[in-house]
Amino acid sequence: MTVKNIILDLGGVILDLGFTRMINSFEQLGVKDFSSYFNPQKQVDFFEELELGLISPDVFYDEFRKATKSQLTDEVIEKNWNLILKDFQKERMNLLTDLSANFSLYLFSNTNAIHAKCFEQRCIEQMGQPLATYFTKAYYSHDLHLRKPTVESFHEVLRQSNLKADETLFIDDNADNILGAQAAGLKTYHLKAPEVLIEIDFNKIIY
Repeated sequence: MTVKNIILDLGGVILDLGFTRMINSFEQLGVKDFSSYFNPQKQVDFFEELELGLISPDVFYDEFRKATKSQLTDEVIEKNWNLILKDFQKERMNLLTDLSANFSLYLFSNTNAIHAKCFEQRCIEQMGQPLATYFTKAYYSHDLHLRKPTVESFHEVLRQSNLKADETLFIDDNADNILGAQAAGLKTYHLKAPEVLIEIDFNKIIY
């Protein structure tokens, strides 16, 4: 066995994402063509700046209103922005617990302070324990000020946790992120829908 560590993505791997319901909700509130501001392939500047921790949520809300020409309150934007996050699933979280018996688990997510506050609280409510307890360390792009798929972001995660790339498996649903991880020397597994985390044959890809 050469793999000692597993780094997992959050959205699309551990937690399903609800792009459609989020987009529809914003458009029902009068934000026309919301997907032109944010979608799985691209995002406008202030979304990326929030994800890199370069602006605060308050600045993000102001930029959101300015760009979309809306008068939505911070609370309404937050509530609808968080609709992208679906519920935690017990089977997947149980798998993380099982994997942690043999591997050091790490989380690496391109996310932001608004979403992190939501999914961390939701994990406590739904799973009865903090998300951080499932991992040796959790890394968020807004804390690192780096985001996938840059090679630098993977190098920083490896450096901070003193991990060797060739002993580390990275799992993500985004092809670009997989390429970035491979360029950084990590072993990778591209989780492609409709396959879900609990369907991965870890014995096949690790041993």
